[in-house]
Amino acid sequence: MDEHLGKSEANMRRQRLLTAGAAALLLLMQILQNPTKAQTRDILLQGIRASIVQAIGAEAATVEVSITGSVLTIARVNSDMNKTGHGTRDGEASRIAPVVSKAIADRPEFKNIHTIRVLYLNRSKPSDPAKVIDTVDFRKDPSGAFVFHTT
Repeated sequence: MDEHLGKSEANMRRQRLLTAGAAALLLLMQILQNPTKAQTRDILLQGIRASIVQAIGAEAATVEVSITGSVLTIARVNSDMNKTGHGTRDGEASRIAPVVSKAIADRPEFKNIHTIRVLYLNRSKPSDPAKVIDTVDFRKDPSGAFVFHTT
């Protein structure tokens, strides 16, 4: 009889695990089907990053994409571009901006973005503050296009 109770307890535990697993799976499916705004934005930023990497042929580790307020920043960290001149970096940034502009066009998550900023940074360690080598900005004009900004 004790052996039968042991099998019964094992079956109950197995049933509880299956129920918990099914509940977790349903919750995960719900999250994936209805991502939060932050999750959606993060997914979109990763897509933008992948598009930039492909468009300019960069190493993925040298491209970071973030948003602060109404500025979308593409950081080129420790890239070979840090060793070039301002004109060469302007050229690369001018290839990056249209990729970003196309990716955010007509997306409500990005309607408040007024500047696409390409930063060239030198960072010795991930936790260290970065040294800014160069900055190239593209500002939204009245027609909604992002144009090279000069000061």
